[in-house]
Amino acid sequence: MEGQQHVIEFLTKCIEYADASIQRKQKRGELDEIPQWETYREFTRHALDEIQAGELNRWFPQQSLTLGKEHSNHDLDHMEHNSRSLFLSNLVSPRPLVMLGTESIDGIRNLAPYTSVSIVSNSPPLAVISLSVNRDKRIRDSLINLRENGKAVLNFLQPNQENARLVEETSKQIPREESEWDHFSIESLDSNPLIMKNASMAIEAEVVAEHGLPDAIATLIVLRLTKLIVPGENLPVESVHLLCQHGLNRLMATPTAWDYNIESNV
Repeated sequence: MEGQQHVIEFLTKCIEYADASIQRKQKRGELDEIPQWETYREFTRHALDEIQAGELNRWFPQQSLTLGKEHSNHDLDHMEHNSRSLFLSNLVSPRPLVMLGTESIDGIRNLAPYTSVSIVSNSPPLAVISLSVNRDKRIRDSLINLRENGKAVLNFLQPNQENARLVEETSKQIPREESEWDHFSIESLDSNPLIMKNASMAIEAEVVAEHGLPDAIATLIVLRLTKLIVPGENLPVESVHLLCQHGLNRLMATPTAWDYNIESNV
């Protein structure tokens, strides 16, 4: 529902504005006004959760479009690239955004955002990632590095504007001999220079296979996941809110407050 999405976006901006206002008040020492902003933020968050959970759907015009009424067929091969990309990206969304850390044979570290990562096996732990050439038909540094040393780190980020801006910055091409880590002053762990300090969690991985995709200018890399790095001593027992991508350009948080638990694994 278009109206519902507009309300969600508005309330999300209200929460972001409240967070920024609280930070400003804290820096200025205006502590007496902070409780009011915290109350406003929590009330707005509660309203946002209710809308996202569908509890207030009756407030919005209903659009019950299903295939059982009227439908049409569209040949994907005959669609323009942009239209096809937009539709498929919106359909299979949101997708967790991974900051892929790799290193060249010369020791130059690379960091780039990807959403084409998918877990394809739990035992053994395997993931795949699709790496296409860039708009200038140049092979991406991530793929070159994976071919050179076969190691990578999947960094998962918290959903906030600072990380969203970092994703936007690191998506821009810089010369191969330069490092995004140094260029954008990104801090890493001493134990592994490819793990971001501000990551929510990270997974170390090794390349086990490479496959060219049929009729595509992309390569499918199969990664064996070897080590999970999480904050603290214990593994998280609930879903972790991570920065995700919805559609082609929209970054957002997931999961929302709405959920439904099933008795068996899908």
